[in-house]
Amino acid sequence: MYLARIIGHVEARIRLPGFQAQRLLLLQPLDFQEQPIRWSIIALDLTGAAVGSLVAVEEGREAANPYDPVLPVDACAVAVVDSYRYQP
Repeated sequence: MYLARIIGHVEARIRLPGFQAQRLLLLQPLDFQEQPIRWSIIALDLTGAAVGSLVAVEEGREAANPYDPVLPVDACAVAVVDSYRYQP
């Protein structure tokens, strides 16, 4: 799990079954100093957060766990982050 900033939304006209009601987000993964750490990703949204919000993102098999039946999801925004404290 890691931090990311919502930088946009993704519109898709044609979607697989199960994805019709899901919102897609464009996310920029961040380090704890809120600096970009890699390329942008597309993730499903469970939070309803707005563009500019800081969210926690889960990738891999765990990203599909909230869905029943399981969807072929690689990344999912799972929480809105209000604040955090990091001490190296």
